[in-house]
Amino acid sequence: MNRFLRIVPDYQATMAVTVTILYLTLFPQPLGDEEFPMFPGADKVVHAIMFGTLAGALIFDRWHEGRPFSWKGAAFCAIVATAAGGLIELLQQWMALGRGCDIYDFLADAAGALLAIPVTRKWWKVKSEK
Repeated sequence: MNRFLRIVPDYQATMAVTVTILYLTLFPQPLGDEEFPMFPGADKVVHAIMFGTLAGALIFDRWHEGRPFSWKGAAFCAIVATAAGGLIELLQQWMALGRGCDIYDFLADAAGALLAIPVTRKWWKVKSEK
């Protein structure tokens, strides 16, 4: 696994997650016309997962650069991911493609980004113990 991580270009994980999030959030029907049965609030869970993954990718990329885990660095990554979520919500409203600005989506983005901090910290501890 470590050999694989050495050949991954810097910020490749963040770029892949960012492009995926932009596609899923800024296109009118990114999954086509098919309706998927979902429970109430499922879209908020998806938002939390997307932006938690973005924050996690940013934290991973900092580690990939050789920086050790720090709460301050992880918090900065979560703030960047949360700001990206807010910007996307504003873009959805401005672009008028049938998607709207939703404060609850933004709150779910922020919750996911913040949750990425203890998750990555736990992963870091497990990884460093090996």
